[in-house]
Amino acid sequence: MNFSTKEYQNILQFINSSLCDSHKIQALLSSMFQFNHSLLWRADTAGNMYNLEFFNFDDQLILDYKEVHNANDVMHPQKLVSKLTSNKETVYRMEEITIPTDLAKSMYYQFIKTHRIIDQMVVYFVNGTFIYGGIGFIRFKGEMPFTQKDKEILQTLSIHLQYLVKNIMMTKEIEAKSLYINKEKDYKLGIIQASHDQGISFYNKVAQYIIKEIDPNSTVEEFFYNSIQPRIPDNINESESPYYFHVNNRKIKVMVQEKESALLCAYTIYLYDQGDEEERSAAHPKKELSNRELEIYHLVLKGYTNEQIAKQLWITINTVKKHLRNMYTKYNVTNRTSLIYKLEGIVD
Repeated sequence: MNFSTKEYQNILQFINSSLCDSHKIQALLSSMFQFNHSLLWRADTAGNMYNLEFFNFDDQLILDYKEVHNANDVMHPQKLVSKLTSNKETVYRMEEITIPTDLAKSMYYQFIKTHRIIDQMVVYFVNGTFIYGGIGFIRFKGEMPFTQKDKEILQTLSIHLQYLVKNIMMTKEIEAKSLYINKEKDYKLGIIQASHDQGISFYNKVAQYIIKEIDPNSTVEEFFYNSIQPRIPDNINESESPYYFHVNNRKIKVMVQEKESALLCAYTIYLYDQGDEEERSAAHPKKELSNRELEIYHLVLKGYTNEQIAKQLWITINTVKKHLRNMYTKYNVTNRTSLIYKLEGIVD
């Protein structure tokens, strides 16, 4: 590749700077190579894009893309799996993916026309047979289309960019696992991380497989927004962590990590693939509890009153009392304290 001295210097400077702070990838690409509008995304093994990080776009474009045109994108990873996994080249300009006449007939053309987009270029991150992420770049009317030199620069940086993104993903999974003490060596743990605004920032393959077993028609994001997010209390804080509930007989554990401000909370969500932890073990006394009773019991352990439990689980106080009476009967106790002693194995 025939780069100028300045271009070589920028490539080396980008590599050094991004190693120091991998979270500034898009800003560095903008300042050094004039890739001023970018979208960093991750994808699961089915090619579903998630954790979209937009850089230097207006709010309306972001909304239109996320809510309507994501799946219509002519450069969407699901449309290019076979091409990318059989080719060493990982950077493509829009003109290499589609021709103008086909583009004009596509559903994506309305998005391009509305937002005055003149060109796109994407670097894809490929691991064997699937695409796990990428960065897309856009040029608007009034800017120059992407050139062959732009593509060559991005292709030169592609291995380094893959390393950065993969390292970020591995770090997220390691951090998430460190919050959970795994007692079973063969235990398969599904992990979902969501940011303070409850948007998914990471999930592992096990979470994807578990959710596919529960609901074959849902993506991880759809399952999160429809079945998990509504069950997480709005005001949950780190002191109330972990928080447990069940979805379709699967146990869900939520860990909360508060940041510098109380408004900035991150959630780590665990889904159990087998064993279902101690409560599902035949040797453990909690096996007699129903899913709802387990939810109530975990709140009892935290010292919640009947009224607080009812509010947290969106049920009536009488329903809480009914479940407590059922638990007392099952374990031949008469109050909360004795119930806790019995189920936690504490000698009274």
